[in-house]
Amino acid sequence: MANTSITNKRRRPGRKAEVFRIVWNNHAAEAEFAGKTLADLEAALAALEQARKKVTELTLDRSAAMKTRSEEETRLNELLILITHGVRSHPDHGEDSAIYRAMGFVPKSERSSGLTHRTQANTAPPGNEDAAA
Repeated sequence: MANTSITNKRRRPGRKAEVFRIVWNNHAAEAEFAGKTLADLEAALAALEQARKKVTELTLDRSAAMKTRSEEETRLNELLILITHGVRSHPDHGEDSAIYRAMGFVPKSERSSGLTHRTQANTAPPGNEDAAA
């Protein structure tokens, strides 16, 4: 029985075409099938290889660009932190200024102390509303 495992496996067209090329070259190199020659198949395989190389190059370029972007984001974040500290320490602006608030921060005068006062209603265990009344 012939070894058909190489041709029976599911595979991408490029791998299948490579098998076709080998078999065609070994058994009927001068024959035409459906008006196509072995050279036509080899040209299509070469075009596929060029496309694969392009995808690999673009993938590597994308990876490098993503690393560069990440580094630039880190640098920008460090700059924003430095600017924030500069606004906070500036004698004409500071932590209680309009520019500080416009940058998205809570001015010092608007911050709550974090201190909470428990009322009688808050001392009852959850789910037992009758005890608080």
